[in-house]
Amino acid sequence: MGVEYLYFVLVPVAEEFRKQALSKNSSFVAINSGRKCRIKFSDKTLDKNWQAFCAQHELKNDSRLEY
Repeated sequence: MGVEYLYFVLVPVAEEFRKQALSKNSSFVAINSGRKCRIKFSDKTLDKNWQAFCAQHELKNDSRLEY
C-alpha cells in the first residue's frame, strides 16, 4: 500500500463521501508515509464520520497519521 492506494482509492472515495455528506466546502488533506496513508477532513465531525465509514468498508485509512 502506498501512494497508488492513496490517490487511486482513498482520494476518489473521500471526494464522493464529501459529496454525499453535502459538505462540498470541507477540505481534506492526503497524507502518505510510505506504507501508511490517510485522508483527513478539516471538519472534525466529517472526519469522525469518515473514520467510521472507512472502518465499516474496510478501507486502509490510518487515523494515527498526522502532518
